[in-house]
Amino acid sequence: MTGIARHLGGLRVLVFDLPGHGGSRNAPADGMLPSLAATLHDAIKEAGADGYHLAGCSLGGAIALRLALDHPDQVRALIGIVPWNAAGTTAEDEVIAGFDAVYGDAEALAQGVAAISVDPSKTSRLTDSMLTVTEEMWHGWLAGGALTSQADELPGLRVPTCYILGGKDVVVDQAKQLDDVRRIPGGRAVLLSELGHLCGLERPDLVANEMTAFLNSLDTT
Repeated sequence: MTGIARHLGGLRVLVFDLPGHGGSRNAPADGMLPSLAATLHDAIKEAGADGYHLAGCSLGGAIALRLALDHPDQVRALIGIVPWNAAGTTAEDEVIAGFDAVYGDAEALAQGVAAISVDPSKTSRLTDSMLTVTEEMWHGWLAGGALTSQADELPGLRVPTCYILGGKDVVVDQAKQLDDVRRIPGGRAVLLSELGHLCGLERPDLVANEMTAFLNSLDTT
């Protein structure tokens, strides 16, 4: 999200490490969406934000959705950037199971990141970030949280929502993402056909442009 934030002019932007990642390794992080969202909610409150737009990439998109469902009075708009689909996945998901199996293996993680990239030259540093994730968070999400569903709650979401999707995303099922948008009242979707799951690293400018367009549309309706 840091790269995207640089292209969001005129806004105050707060960027948080996911719980159990990077500088937030010591934050509560069991890999389950309700507790991850609660951790993020506490961090946002501590930062003094009140009434905010919320955006999250991949897993961060699922956490953002959970937070919007739990705190619709605080979240003014929700943007999912190649978000994890609300219905979750199954234990047979080869991409998710593959990442779960190589926790802490730098070489295998680098190969995995390259495999889900459109432009690996712009995503290689993601491996270093993955190596900071706690083991509880890693397995808790990939073998637990990723298999759970929030789909039945989507019709009750009352926050303006836009999903930014990558046409070359090989991690999240695009049909499931679009089904999420159809379930959300007034939900919108933008498809960036040439971008993949790591579009926030590969083309943060394009992602930021779509975020800005969506937020501007809310100001004029």
